[in-house]
Amino acid sequence: MRTLSVLNKDKKAVSIIVSYVLLITITLSLSVLVYNWLKFYVQPNEIPECSDNVNIIIQDYFCVPSSQDPYTGVWTHGNLQITLKNKGLFNVSGFNLRVHDREDAEFGFYTLEEGGVMMVPGGDFFQQYNFSDLVVEPLHDLRTITIIEVQPFIEEEGKVICKSYAIQKVDC
Repeated sequence: MRTLSVLNKDKKAVSIIVSYVLLITITLSLSVLVYNWLKFYVQPNEIPECSDNVNIIIQDYFCVPSSQDPYTGVWTHGNLQITLKNKGLFNVSGFNLRVHDREDAEFGFYTLEEGGVMMVPGGDFFQQYNFSDLVVEPLHDLRTITIIEVQPFIEEEGKVICKSYAIQKVDC
């Protein structure tokens, strides 16, 4: 009889251990299921970025400033001639060209061109922008330029604007 009572006590201890193991297994299984279900809701969208080897530079520029006739007071608008070069390793779908007219400006504020043209590695682009065509705001007539900024973009899965950009201080 003694042996039976000892066996019953052992069975009770085993059943408690089994219940803890089952409890832990169910908890872990549920946590894995909830994690896999929630990661689709919380996962941030991957934002495509340009490669570090995308690079457009301002190769050359020539500026004819606006001037005012001292006798009539009429302004003759100048122009900006700019040559860009793709010094990167990849094709560039286009670029955004911005300028500013403040002396202490550190970035381009007024957009001269959004889009540009596709440029292959080593390719050049030349364009002339007349200031008379560039009324950037209804009340702001662009007569001088102090800074030129060029920012490339690539169109792979939508328009990806690159973080890198070329900037040139000018006296125009």
